[in-house]
Amino acid sequence: MRYLLYCIVEPGPDGTPLQPGMAVVAAHGLAAVVARVEETNWAPSVSSVLAFENAVEAIHASRTVIPLRYGCLMESESAILRLLENQHQEYAALLDRLGGMTEMGIRVLCPERPTLPAESPLSPGAAYLTSLRKRYGSGNSLAPEEAQLAEGIAGLLSGCYKEQRAEISPADQGRLLSLYFLTPKTGVKRFRNRARKIRPTAGVKLLFSGPWPPYNFVVSEG
Repeated sequence: MRYLLYCIVEPGPDGTPLQPGMAVVAAHGLAAVVARVEETNWAPSVSSVLAFENAVEAIHASRTVIPLRYGCLMESESAILRLLENQHQEYAALLDRLGGMTEMGIRVLCPERPTLPAESPLSPGAAYLTSLRKRYGSGNSLAPEEAQLAEGIAGLLSGCYKEQRAEISPADQGRLLSLYFLTPKTGVKRFRNRARKIRPTAGVKLLFSGPWPPYNFVVSEG
């Protein structure tokens, strides 16, 4: 018998919304939301991944979570307790940083040489481009046009988010630039309204998503 971990939360008097088969293991001021899984029944599928994500979203709707990716297994309840003990400082800091926040996303399908949306501010460009280069290195680095495009979109959304991240991946018709924004839950409407005003140039397509549990921000700052 193993345990599938869904997320880490702060234990609270109001409880945590759980689906059948899920439980909470609490220690050191933290709580892990888990479910027992039979060794013989452990076979990842599209339906199981979707059910997992839906469960995390339901918890995220009512409280701050550190969402875990599907497939994080622990051998026993004592192993979960050791995890909470060993990582309690990091988890506590993450919960504090993610408190009241959610994740909004913008996916940008870029042609080979994307251009900026109309009226996109560029400052502070140098710092942002430098951070992108450090983050992605040579293998997954953004082209200058892609980095400028990402900067322009982030500039148009200035004041609507606390942190932001970007990643690039190949796509059938170009390159897919994924932008993630850590946004206050109370500011989702404002973010959407501002995002709707983004006017990409010809050949650049945008897809908005969220709010989601902040999967792309469960890392230490810096």
